[in-house]
Amino acid sequence: MNPEALAPYNSYGSPLFVSLGYYLDYPFRCRDCGQAQVWRAAQQKWWFEVAKGQVNSTAVRCRSCRAKDRQARGVAPPRAESGQESE
Repeated sequence: MNPEALAPYNSYGSPLFVSLGYYLDYPFRCRDCGQAQVWRAAQQKWWFEVAKGQVNSTAVRCRSCRAKDRQARGVAPPRAESGQESE
């Protein structure tokens, strides 16, 4: 993980992945369908370092529920860079 690639954040402490120096797979349950999921380390790297997501954010929806949510809001999916999936 590259802390210099993160979006600026104003916090008293660093997120765990910054302190560790690497990302960990993060299990979660989709807030819409309730299905058990895993937010993979590679997906987190893309989210935080490429898409510049907020460092305190986490995954809350599975892929299909994210697509339904984006469609309902009329929002285009994020573009993946260098072949990385956009999760």
